[in-house]
Amino acid sequence: MVRFDRRTKWYLGICGILFVFFVLVKWHFESIPMWNTIIPDGSAPTRGLIAGKPRQIRIDDYAVGAPAILSSSNRGFPLENEAIGGLRSGLVAEPAAHIISLFRPGSWGFMALDIERGYAFAHLLPILSLLVGAFLLFMIFTKNQFYLSVTGAVALLLSSGTTAWTFIPASMIGYGCAATVAFLYLLHEKRLPFIALQSGLVIFTAISFILLLYPPYQVPLVYLFSLLIVGYVIQERQRLFPLPAIGWKLAALAGMAGLAGVVLYAYYLDAHETIQAVTNTVYPGKRSETGGTGFIANWYSEYYSWFFSDEKFPKSWLNSCEFSHSLTFAPVIIPLSVYLFTIRRQVNWLLLGAMLFTVIMIVWMEVGFPAWLAQKSLFGMVPTRRAQIPMGAGSIMLTVIYLGVINNEYRKVPTYVNIGLVAAVIGFMVYTAYVNVSDSDGFLKGYQTFLVVLFFSAMSGLLLFTLPVRYRTVLFCSGLLLFLLPNLRQNPLSIGLSPITDNALYKTVRTLVEQDPDARWMVNGSQYITYMVTATGAKQITGVKYLPDRKRIMSVLDPTAKRDSAYNRYAHVTYQSYIDGKDSVILVNQFEDAYIIAMDPCSPRMKKLNVKYQIFDHQPQPAEIRCMTLINTLGSLQLYKANP
Repeated sequence: MVRFDRRTKWYLGICGILFVFFVLVKWHFESIPMWNTIIPDGSAPTRGLIAGKPRQIRIDDYAVGAPAILSSSNRGFPLENEAIGGLRSGLVAEPAAHIISLFRPGSWGFMALDIERGYAFAHLLPILSLLVGAFLLFMIFTKNQFYLSVTGAVALLLSSGTTAWTFIPASMIGYGCAATVAFLYLLHEKRLPFIALQSGLVIFTAISFILLLYPPYQVPLVYLFSLLIVGYVIQERQRLFPLPAIGWKLAALAGMAGLAGVVLYAYYLDAHETIQAVTNTVYPGKRSETGGTGFIANWYSEYYSWFFSDEKFPKSWLNSCEFSHSLTFAPVIIPLSVYLFTIRRQVNWLLLGAMLFTVIMIVWMEVGFPAWLAQKSLFGMVPTRRAQIPMGAGSIMLTVIYLGVINNEYRKVPTYVNIGLVAAVIGFMVYTAYVNVSDSDGFLKGYQTFLVVLFFSAMSGLLLFTLPVRYRTVLFCSGLLLFLLPNLRQNPLSIGLSPITDNALYKTVRTLVEQDPDARWMVNGSQYITYMVTATGAKQITGVKYLPDRKRIMSVLDPTAKRDSAYNRYAHVTYQSYIDGKDSVILVNQFEDAYIIAMDPCSPRMKKLNVKYQIFDHQPQPAEIRCMTLINTLGSLQLYKANP
């Protein structure tokens, strides 16, 4: 198991100290300073920015996630918050004042700290969980190879698939690693007090993982960790079996699960209707995938990631988040592992488990599963463009496990065999260059790939256990970190939430919300203004909705549910004027995650909905404001209040 020597304690201590320091000073890596340019109010464009450049592409962070959290905070973390959706969206999607928060570590900061430090805590915890959880798991798998374990954890953190998504995948990978570590310790444990402790940790980390509620990542990760556990158990079977104190372990797990079940049952009673509604939405609840659609870019694009940025990438690759994943050495490692098993006449089952996961994922990505298998395996909830992330995590784990297996391994073979292996490695890297030049719509040129091919040919050559390379692991890990370290600059270093909470629009709306908290709001125009209004805690009909509010809103706008398919989805909701003298309401979805409400700003429905305030991002026509009074002007924005 893990050797907690001086180096290990220093590593864990540094991770913990940095986490506490960043939380106390309110630092995080979210692109909140984007608000300084989206809705400028005369303040410095660097407000809230410590270093780097905010990323416009991360709208889900600064324009959806942060305003939703602020909305919940301003409302006292309620279970229901119609500003972000119907039913109990506040309980399911955001931090909430509910006992289930015990199993949501990301919520703890909001309950114990101020909102800015709570926000930092929530967005730094995934990083800490990955750096600690993956490190401990790799220490077990590599039999305490410290440098390799640190490199593996850092590689998971700094892979483009993690940094491009602002470390969102880190929580799922980190919690999964932690749950696996706790389970492996439980298998080995003999002392009764520690059996109880390890059982509690297994249940806690597993439930925390489940409550992250994102199947496109979680389903593949469950298969990954399950295969690794099975591989480890078979590999270590002589040390593990017969399992010590098996009765006590089963009893402890059952007891801890029972205690957790009380909390989960309370959550189920409060959230099951909302969760059921989410699963029955047109998007994303009714996804039914069969795979086979491939990568957004290609399996080997990460070798050339230095050429890409948020602004510069091949047009067909959608955006820098969608095409990002992780470096893979699987095409080199898998055949070498088979060769190693053959000459050793012995299978390393842990390595085989990691290999099997990679094979399953590449089949899902490139070939697909029959519909029945996709449904039964739950892969039907995993779009291939999302599967890139857990597959990438599996590739990093495969690499670390393989290096741990071949540590100090050297098998002398005939010279012609080595020549063939080196040629195959170089040929593979040349092939990756060809694929990326062909896929990039002219963005990449052949001559640009030369140094990349050279570098990764050398890196892959270090994986050849038929070559007598001294310091193989050190050289490989150094090269891997050297390549990945620039990803540290991908996200800005920000402080607090002042670009939102100090914005003139936020302050103006927040004052009115405090005076009249039950009044509803609508924004006629830009979706970004709706996001800012959401942050104030206003009851807003526009903005991002996790679920439609059928009872309070849609029963008025669409009483016969004729346009249900347009709004029964997670959606960015905007509103524009449509006056036809018939009090018509038009509901049209533009994209899978967006729809428009078009109606008369002075419709009798507005009064029925208690819409007292409307913001226009343009000069409204007299007919649009015939029932309102202008109460404030902020640049091009005009704020109106409905006449009594």
